[in-house]
Amino acid sequence: MATEQEKQAEKERVTRISGFRVGAHDFLAEVDIDALRGRNDRWEAQHRNLSREERKHEELRRIAGYVAMRNPVYHIQIHVHAAHGAGATPEEIYRVIDEAGGWAGGAARQNGMEAWRLVFRPDLPTLLAVVELTDDSLK
Repeated sequence: MATEQEKQAEKERVTRISGFRVGAHDFLAEVDIDALRGRNDRWEAQHRNLSREERKHEELRRIAGYVAMRNPVYHIQIHVHAAHGAGATPEEIYRVIDEAGGWAGGAARQNGMEAWRLVFRPDLPTLLAVVELTDDSLK
């Protein structure tokens, strides 16, 4: 059984090595600390020696894949943020999302664009809301 200090240390490690932490990490800290440690060990081993440019391209590939798989917005948002932190411009990221979304369909594109909006233009209206419904078009 992990102590509270061990759980907290591993959660802080997630954020330090990844640049993000989500609820799934906190969940693992509570129910399966060994799984979280393993995840962190793998992440460090895979990313420790990447250059900034390599990390940027890795994150752009992840975004394309996650958009195509229609991952949840928050998951894509994490990697939009990470790609930008690694040097990708908002325009580069937008193009990746637009292209991957074109292959995967409208819902995939919308999830990706919503993630982009949350990172770069939270002032814009969400893509994921019904703005208006009418029966006018049925007449």
